[in-house]
Amino acid sequence: MVDSLEEHERVLALSRIVDKWAEEDLGGEPDWGPLERALPVEWCGGFIWMSRVDQDGSVIELYKHGITRRYLNLDHEGGSYRYNGKGYDPIDLDSGIEWVLGELEDMGWTRETVYDDAFIAAKYQALRDRRMDGYQHRPDLRLVG
Repeated sequence: MVDSLEEHERVLALSRIVDKWAEEDLGGEPDWGPLERALPVEWCGGFIWMSRVDQDGSVIELYKHGITRRYLNLDHEGGSYRYNGKGYDPIDLDSGIEWVLGELEDMGWTRETVYDDAFIAAKYQALRDRRMDGYQHRPDLRLVG
């Protein structure tokens, strides 16, 4: 919550900085097209658009799965890629999907599980319940949810 005009102005300035950073450093606005063409739409809710890269004239969109924390890297022509530490190697789309989503069922989730605010809040609550959150020394920190 913003309590003063001065704090409000700081929040707006920070917001403009973050927006500029996202546009310049993350590659601009998210493009969900390649992901939505590669997967059933009900599986897309688990992904976070992270960035895009240009490799040899191909634009590759980088999507991170919120639960598995693995990336599905897709170009606009239907190609899939795996990062090799220096660049992106083409891989079979089915292999890329299995790399990202294959362990979800073993973790107790499905490919349709949405990675949203409710999921994140439940995850942090479970960590707190197990005293694994690292925030015990900061009682002023709270999760929204």
